[in-house]
Amino acid sequence: MKKKNRKLRKEVIAEAEIIKFEGGEVPEVVFWNCYFWLTEKYPNGLGFELTEEELKFLKEAVIERYLMIIKRDLTFEFVNKPFYRGIERAGINVRRLKNFLKKENMEEKFPFLRRRIKRWLREFLKDWEDNIGKFPHKEELKVLKKELKTLE
Repeated sequence: MKKKNRKLRKEVIAEAEIIKFEGGEVPEVVFWNCYFWLTEKYPNGLGFELTEEELKFLKEAVIERYLMIIKRDLTFEFVNKPFYRGIERAGINVRRLKNFLKKENMEEKFPFLRRRIKRWLREFLKDWEDNIGKFPHKEELKVLKKELKTLE
């Protein structure tokens, strides 16, 4: 008989939401803050022993946050917005995401994530060309393409 998966605790879900929506530019830092808050004994934390499922849920929030950041910088409509960081920054975040996945033994996600990010890049460049003309920032584009190539 299969063991039934335990539900995720509401505190873990809340911390994953913090990682995903308030994780800043380096969501790994927020991940570790959340991890220690959840696992440290009282009065410094909640003293939980996280299940594999809960830990995976928190790590998935980091991945989702990185994807949100990368998507932000590969969305043409955001180019003139104050929160836009540019294609080169997307490349830097691809590298950070890749490093996180390697450290956490989650490399199996590389191909799927690479395809998604490449699709965003193609859409970005098409929108740029349709609205402005040929994309002039070749050096920034090289950084991102180099990082995407390593996501194999």
